[in-house]
Amino acid sequence: MYKFIFTCLLFGFIFSMKSEAAPAYAFRVTFKDKNGTLTFTDSLQFLSPKALQRRNKQGIALDSTDLPIVQSYIDTVMSAAAAVKLHNKSKWFNQIVVITFDSSKITDILALPMVQSAVLVARFSNGIFKKETNLSTQKFPVVQDMENKTRGTSAYYGLAYHSIEMLQGDCLHDLGYRGEGMDIAILDVNFRRTDSCAAFDTLLAQNRVKDVYNFARDTGYVYSMAIPSDHGMNALGCMAGNTPGTYVGTAPYANFHLYITEDITVEQPIEQDNWLSAAERADSIGIYVISSSLGYNIFDAGFTPFTYADMDGKTTLIAKAANKASSKGMFVAIAQGNEGGSAWQYLLTPADADSAYSVGSVDGSGSWANSGYGPNYAGWVKPNGVALGKNVPLIGGSCAVGVSNGSSFACPILCGAIACLWQSIPTLTCWQLKNLVQMVSSKYNDSTYWTTLGYGVPNLCLARQIALGTSDIQQVDYRFAIYPNPTQGAFDVKSFDPSIQKFTYSIYTTAGKLVYQNKEWNAQHFHSDALKNQAAGEYILLISTATKMYTAKLMKQ
Repeated sequence: MYKFIFTCLLFGFIFSMKSEAAPAYAFRVTFKDKNGTLTFTDSLQFLSPKALQRRNKQGIALDSTDLPIVQSYIDTVMSAAAAVKLHNKSKWFNQIVVITFDSSKITDILALPMVQSAVLVARFSNGIFKKETNLSTQKFPVVQDMENKTRGTSAYYGLAYHSIEMLQGDCLHDLGYRGEGMDIAILDVNFRRTDSCAAFDTLLAQNRVKDVYNFARDTGYVYSMAIPSDHGMNALGCMAGNTPGTYVGTAPYANFHLYITEDITVEQPIEQDNWLSAAERADSIGIYVISSSLGYNIFDAGFTPFTYADMDGKTTLIAKAANKASSKGMFVAIAQGNEGGSAWQYLLTPADADSAYSVGSVDGSGSWANSGYGPNYAGWVKPNGVALGKNVPLIGGSCAVGVSNGSSFACPILCGAIACLWQSIPTLTCWQLKNLVQMVSSKYNDSTYWTTLGYGVPNLCLARQIALGTSDIQQVDYRFAIYPNPTQGAFDVKSFDPSIQKFTYSIYTTAGKLVYQNKEWNAQHFHSDALKNQAAGEYILLISTATKMYTAKLMKQ
């Protein structure tokens, strides 16, 4: 018995030494099918009742991407790879990430009959999750102490007043909508000091941090002081900070789920897999809103960087993940990135994702503040909206209010306020919500600014009035989903308003010339190829019901 124990201890010691020193390799393995997985009748085994309720409210049916990966496939790959860790699983894309010390095992993995592909997504030169490099926070903005505390003009919001007042989000708070019952997942770097700063006392006392996980390190701890970044905590504070008279965020009474997906020691494709895993967890437990202030375009040596052509909203894994999260009924807000003044210039991924709501930066006057240029490569307007991203008051590393710059903070500021809007109108689908917020933005009808400000600064108080029918504005398009848009000529239209059973439609040029008219009554969902023979450019879709007319923009590529 003692010999057995000694042998186990010796093996464990040798494995520990190996994991500390030997190079490790992470492979993303995609499977061909899900033959033998669970069925939809077993849905409660892979989706919570809350997640199913969110789907049902928005008319979203379960599909094959909701079904789990076949466990025997995972076991077979683990064995063939001599894997020491199963790092990620994605039922959405039927793939896993395994870590092994033997890079040659990729040949054995590819030889398996159920495997479609296998690619290297991370290389750790000094053991699992370890690389011989100094920790760097250069990618993330630095928070400076707030020396001139003159911005705040409200006794309640303190220094955060202008951040929310710019969006008219304080109107929602005045009506009693401060995020209560809304679940927001933050996908970021680190949340150290969240468990000690006074700004989060109410959040912690009311047990509103509902879930935490470090997907970059496979641990359940997200408050590590060893990771020299407060970026996630800064982003959280923009929404959850709650010290009346000093600093109040845009969703101070929401529930929060804190997920680390970024590995600050490296910049490798595996971080996309981490983000995907966090998004799937958010989906499965029933979260409604995702806020993420991360973006990618270049990686460490040995991995191919993205090009602007990759920023087409549907190419990178992380953009696909953001789109899939949206398709499951979640509102996905992504920071546009801060590369507007750099050689790269463009937005980062996943801000390019078709279905995500990307957020750019403006200063206190509403002028562009160097967030990445849009549109995405496919021509979609990006950013979808903007918020304060220059000289932003936020909760700093000293737990006091500091100031910093970047779309990293514009994103959670706007996301928290949008969560309050959704709380106030819970019948909206995530698609309606996105369209509504875009429509009430300051540059929605002015394409001059679309490459920098996108649709501009939204007026969320007006958005609520329009949705409730208390505004003078009648021609609204948020009740309809139109996709794809931009289009090659064919597109689908779906109504989310049960009161709109039938409608006709016409298409005009922006100069007012009629190019197509359909006089037959269409049901709530129809397909059209009316632009197939039209020139590329911008068009106006006019939808007419028995009592109202609605307009939306269509872009023909």
